[in-house]
Order: sequence, then structure tokens, then C-alpha cells
Amino acid sequence: MKLLLGVLALITLVVVVTLVTSKSITIDSPRVNIPGQGAVLGSIAETLWTKQTFYSFRGIPYAESPSGELRFKPPVSRRPWQGTFDARNFGKRCPVITTVGKLNAEQLAEDLEDCLNLNVYTKNLAAKQPVMFYIYGGGFYNGSASDHPPQHLLEKDIVLVVPQYRVGALGWLTTHTVDMPGNAPVMDLLLALGWVQNHIHAFGGDPTRVVIFGQSAGAVMSGALLLSPKTPEHYFKRSIVQSGAITASWGINRTPLAQVKRICEALQCEQCADKRVQYECLRKVDVLTLLRVTTEESFSPVIGDEQGVLPAEPQTLLRNLKRTVPLMAGFTKHDGTFVLATLYDTLVARYGSISKLTVRQLANTLIDLGKDSTSLSNNLLLRMLFKPNILDTNNHTAAWPAYIDIANIIYIKSPVIAYANELQRRGAAPVYLYTFDYAGEHTRFGYEFGNSQYPFEGGVHHSNDNIYVFATHKLNANDTQIAKKMVDLWYTFAADGIPKVADQPALSIQAMASESGPYFHINQEVSVDSDILTELTATVDDPESYKLIRTSTLPPALPPFVPID
Repeated sequence: MKLLLGVLALITLVVVVTLVTSKSITIDSPRVNIPGQGAVLGSIAETLWTKQTFYSFRGIPYAESPSGELRFKPPVSRRPWQGTFDARNFGKRCPVITTVGKLNAEQLAEDLEDCLNLNVYTKNLAAKQPVMFYIYGGGFYNGSASDHPPQHLLEKDIVLVVPQYRVGALGWLTTHTVDMPGNAPVMDLLLALGWVQNHIHAFGGDPTRVVIFGQSAGAVMSGALLLSPKTPEHYFKRSIVQSGAITASWGINRTPLAQVKRICEALQCEQCADKRVQYECLRKVDVLTLLRVTTEESFSPVIGDEQGVLPAEPQTLLRNLKRTVPLMAGFTKHDGTFVLATLYDTLVARYGSISKLTVRQLANTLIDLGKDSTSLSNNLLLRMLFKPNILDTNNHTAAWPAYIDIANIIYIKSPVIAYANELQRRGAAPVYLYTFDYAGEHTRFGYEFGNSQYPFEGGVHHSNDNIYVFATHKLNANDTQIAKKMVDLWYTFAADGIPKVADQPALSIQAMASESGPYFHINQEVSVDSDILTELTATVDDPESYKLIRTSTLPPALPPFVPID
């Protein structure tokens, strides 16, 4: 995905404005001197809808390369540079197999880990505007600042900062020792937030009005930042959480030591039971090899890291949280279909067809991925979502809406609601809850490898909301109107703490008064509703849920079933 860049309007003077001696703008090259850091040279672009000029500074390094002796360690602030840093192009993205695997020998010889940089987008270098600090998702193993074009959000008077942080094995592996302390990506973001506090004024931002917002894994990261005792209270004022929460089962890695040992053995290192040997093995291996042996691994934050970033369980940290931060949190209508798609691929690879499983078997397999050892979730969800007469059949066609709701509930909706409820119960700061229901022209369902193999649609899929927040797609007229509503909601909450939409001036969105709501729907019209728990059955209760079903086939007889681990 590339930035949707406009063209600067004709300007007659070479020097448009000189703000102070440390800031100047020419026809194509804004220059800012960052006190104590160095000068940066940016570029000029336009917003998408009203063609406002904004300044783009990309790839500004905020930390030293976390390579060599610094691999797996906490980040170190970047030393000042001499001359002017060229910030007209994106910096290196943090290594992932899909990009590193395509590099030639010369490119692989570069320092691929020198990726801790950030992008700053601003319209007025002399202003003091709210700062929106975006934390990208990507399952903790992927993601890049370059994937989030700013042409929608810069319609508003903000400064947008998009930092890069370490992902995958190079970020998350830990032995719970000083060699590999753990939660390095959270510390990356803490350092980037510190950079904002120290330097964002040079770009027209107000360091006292920072809102952090993140989607999916980025939402979990924002929760880690809120809960961590290592986060200074003045680093941010508000938080927006999209489609994820640190209370989710996938938000914490509970077997990090076994993971490191497994990877050490995969690299064929000796004495992999020794933590020091593990560290030396993993520190010295080249980036491509490490990425190749960890393609099947899952990553996420850990509890009890050596730096004290997450010293206890998220629920414990939530209950003991002293600070108060206004929150806006939500999910998409069919947020879990990406999980259902992943499970479908796994089952087809193992059995050749899901027709070899009963509805009960597939449903239990899906629920069990949520790691509820009591079977309470299984019993309640089977009772709530399925007609009893199909549970022991293999009529999956009739079960797709219920499967979708299971995935929604277990992986996204219930964790987000739980996170919002815990903060709402404190009563010290407003909590706004939403559901994104709009089905537009574009979808992120299967965006990497396509989705034609699935017998179900993705619906209002995970991360579809970001299509409207960031300028990643060319939007039709209806989709553009939704994008404008999204930008209104995100901006007004960031700037004033109350979400509003300009074309619905009479609409009053209220903060949660109880654990049920109120909450609001984002659709062609933004509307308010009362009971968020009705969203747990949004698919099975939808009279048009049949539109999510693609095929109907009669399966063969059932062989013995072996559960997925």
C-alpha cells in the first residue's frame, strides 16, 4: 500500500514562511531543527478531501539500532546527528519474513534491525495542536509505519505520529534475564512517547495533549502502556482502542521460556537448556535465519519482564490502576472472521475438508483456542448460538453465523468489553464504547492471500475500520462519507474528549453509565444504543446473515476426530 499523495498548489515564492530560525519551508522541503537531536528535511503533500498542505517527516530515528549487543535489549535513545537528516522517505521497516525474504545478498548485509524510527505529519510548525500517536497492529509479528497514510486524519488540525517498534522474534523473545529482559517493543513505544514529549513542539504539537490509539495488536500495546508502572502519567492524556485488548487470551504469551528453547533447538545450537547459551545463539544468528525458523511462532507481551513493564497480570494491573485516562474502545461487527479463516485453513490442511467434523466439534475447537479450561465458554456459547438439532450433524452451512459470533466473542468483543468495563467501573474518567457496522466497497478479509477459498464472507472484517481512518484505499462517495465520520469521531475525542460527527450536530454520544452502555454504532448514520451485550450475537440475530454464507454442500460420512492442539 502506498501513500495517496496530492500535488502542492502553485506557490510563487521560494520561501513560503520562516517560522523561527530553527524552522523553514521552501517550495518542496520543510526543514526543522530538533533541539539536541539535529535537523530534519521533510516533504510537502496534500490532504485528500480539501487539499490542505501538510508537512511530512518520515523515518526520523528515535533510537539506536537494536542490533548486535543491543538485540533484545531495551532501546537506547538515538545520538544527535551531524548535518541534516533526510526525512523525505520512509525509514527501514522492522524485519518481517515477507520483506526480508525478498532481499538480495547486498541488501541482507545491511543493518536490517535499524528500524526504530517514526513519522511525523503536521500542518503548522508554529502551532500547538493535539498529537495523535498511532500504534499499528499486525499480530505482534508484522506492521509498519508506511502502511498508514495520513491524508484523512490531516484534514483536522492535529500532529500525527506513527512510530515503528520491534516485531516478531527480534522484539518479543525473552529468557527473563538481563540479556533478554522481555517486552522490548513496549519499551520501544515508551521511548518514542518520550521523544514526543521532548521534541513534538518543534513540529507544532502540544506534548500535554497526546492521545494514543492502536488497532488489534496495537490496541494490546496501548493497554500495556496504560497499565505499565513504567509509563509516566504525562506521556498521554487519552486512549483509543480498536479491535483488541490486553485482557484477550492472545494478548499475553504464557510460555516464553519454552518458546526460546524451542527456537534455540531449531537453530541447532548446543546446550539449549542454558539461558546464556540461548541468548548467545539467538543474538548472533542472522536476521533471515531467525525469521525463517520462527514463521510458525506466535508472539505477544509477557508477564514479569526484567524491566518491570508488566509486573503482574493485566487484570491485576487494571484493578490496581491509579491513573485515570478517558477511553474510547470498540470493534467491528464481524471482527473475528480472520480467526475463523485461520482455523478453516488449518482444518482443511489436516482433514482435507471440514465436512469430516460435526458442528459441535468445530465449534468446540474454535472456542478452545480461547484457552478457557473450565468449558464454561463452550457450554454457554453452544447453548446461546446453536439450534440443538444441528450440533451433532455436519451441517456447517447452517452454522456459519454462529461460528462467526463465537470468533467475535472469544477473540475481540468480550475482551474489549471487559477492558472497557473495568475502566468504567472506576468511574474516574469517561469510557465510550462503539461498534463499527459499515460494510463498504473494500475489505481487509484475506488481503494478503485472497479469500476465495472460504465458504463464508468476512463481513465487516477485522481492521476494515482503518480503511476509513487511514488513506489506504481509493474510496467511493458513500465510503468517503464514512471516512469523514470516522475522522470526526477520532479527532473530537482526541482533541476534546467527546466523540462527535459534524454532519449530525444533534447527536449526543454519551459515555458508559453502566457495564451495558450506552454505546454507539458507526454506520451510514451514527446512532446510539443501550446494551452492548446484544453485539455478542450480532451475526445470528441479523436477518440478513445468510449473505455471509457462500456455499452449501452435503458432506460425506464422519471419520474419527482428533482435536487441534
